Amino acid sequence: MTGSSVDDGASRSAVVDDRQGRPQPEAAVLVPTGPSDAVAASSVPTDRPRQRRRRALLAKIAFFVAVAALAVVLLQAFVVQPFTVSGDAMAPTVQAGDRILVLKWSLLESPIRRGEIVVFHPPRSLPCTVVGGRGGDLVLRVVALPGEVIGSVGDTVLVDGRPLRNRAWYDPRFGQVGSTPVRTTKLAAGQYFVMADNRSDGCDSRLFGPIATSSVVGEGIAVITRGGHLFFDTL
Repeated sequence: MTGSSVDDGASRSAVVDDRQGRPQPEAAVLVPTGPSDAVAASSVPTDRPRQRRRRALLAKIAFFVAVAALAVVLLQAFVVQPFTVSGDAMAPTVQAGDRILVLKWSLLESPIRRGEIVVFHPPRSLPCTVVGGRGGDLVLRVVALPGEVIGSVGDTVLVDGRPLRNRAWYDPRFGQVGSTPVRTTKLAAGQYFVMADNRSDGCDSRLFGPIATSSVVGEGIAVITRGGHLFFDTL
């Protein structure tokens, strides 16, 4: 009996000691037990910030693309316009398939000058066809201005009785006049006489007459592609 009481007391003392002296067990914590659990546990807190950064980057890219597209639209509408040349009328200066930049007529600071290359709307009843052309606007060189008289004698173009001497304005293989002479023409206010650099192509003012200022789209300022490749040359 006595031994049993002592043992019971000792057991109770041990229980008391355990409750008072030893730390109580803490709540269970889940610990990854395998590689897949470790990856899942580590990726959960980092994926969300990464996704937010990615969405922010995509939003910035979309914004800049939209701004660039708007800038291109505004440039083409009000400043410069790309134009693809069809036909060989302006060869060798501008060749068929060349893509040129055209400065809009409304932005030209000075009147059209002799020697400039212009893009314009042709007359509705065009009596000729540009060699290799596909219709639409034409690109030709201005050789006579409002108020001037233009004509030709032999293979020489005359403006107000004086010969034009600029050899860069025509292909020397076909001469200054080519096969179609220039009929003597007095240009009225707002009229321009345009000719092809390839004078063997007579589809210019020699056949359809002077063009009006109102028909001019703009001035060709540079070639930017040739033969399907990037190319730059001022006009």
